Amino acid sequence: MKHILIKSSTNFTINGISNQELKLIHCNINTGMQEEPFIYSREIELTYIKGRDNPYLAHKKPSVLKFNATFAFENTFTSDDLRLLARTIDSQYFIPLTFIDESSDNTSITKLYYVILDGDPIISHNCINQGYVTLSFICDSPYCYSPVYQSNVYDMSENILWTDIIFNNKGDMDCKPEIYITKVGNGDFVIQNLSDNNIQFKFTDLIDQEEISVSNENEIINTNLSIYRYDNFNFNFLSIPPGLNTLRILGNVKFYFKYQFKYY
Repeated sequence: MKHILIKSSTNFTINGISNQELKLIHCNINTGMQEEPFIYSREIELTYIKGRDNPYLAHKKPSVLKFNATFAFENTFTSDDLRLLARTIDSQYFIPLTFIDESSDNTSITKLYYVILDGDPIISHNCINQGYVTLSFICDSPYCYSPVYQSNVYDMSENILWTDIIFNNKGDMDCKPEIYITKVGNGDFVIQNLSDNNIQFKFTDLIDQEEISVSNENEIINTNLSIYRYDNFNFNFLSIPPGLNTLRILGNVKFYFKYQFKYY
């Protein structure tokens, strides 16, 4: 995925509603060069030791992303148009905001943020119902995301020794997918990343037809049985580095991934 810029994108969706439905277009009101966040800012904590002039890096804390956006009404707006926009952006929790870059090859590239309004939303108009709104957003993380993807179901019912699959993490940060597992026969289930020091994600003593879901991002395990499955897990939650990864699957299961890539 190329690094698309927020202010280069004219189309967007916010909280599932497209800019066409809102009768808006993403625009720039400033002339000349445009400024926007490139990557996250950070807070650096240094530690000094007596007798040493050069400090040690004690901690680097990424800051969540913040940015402004201007949405102009393509034609005159009505009271209903303003009310719809207000209902869409006013939320008590983070909502998805997706900017869409229409590429020259007729493909669309999306850049997804989870945002909440920050500061004072402003509407500028000419008193005859033409104008634009200026909004400030704060994100839930230092990163933007791809859409949510779901893999095909990997059927390892006849897996005798192992089967290798390729997972291509196209993002800039580790990918921590959700995994949905159906065990075939009693026994263990292992995902070993041959591209990352052979780290193993491992369950032992699973039950035939048991259904397990694992959120590796939140480190949550659920099962359809009345069993505490953390006792059967090695606590190596799956974290897949950027690039091509060879994952070795051991055990008889059917499973699939749900995931998003993280980008600067």
